Amino acid sequence: MCPRPLKSDANRLNRLLWELNLVNIEAAEICGVSERTIYNWLSGTSKIHPSALKLLELTLRLQQSAVKV
Repeated sequence: MCPRPLKSDANRLNRLLWELNLVNIEAAEICGVSERTIYNWLSGTSKIHPSALKLLELTLRLQQSAVKV
């Protein structure tokens, strides 16, 4: 059984990818990791580095502000 924080972060990552309209390979390129790492993060088998989540959140905020302008 996966610890709750891993699953919570995996759900957060999945939501971010959906909102950014990114596939795993694109997210991997943005975060500077392999596509396999993204898969492991989404499955909850590996801990997501907090900076990766922050980077994707910032990307989403920038995308949202660009649409409003």
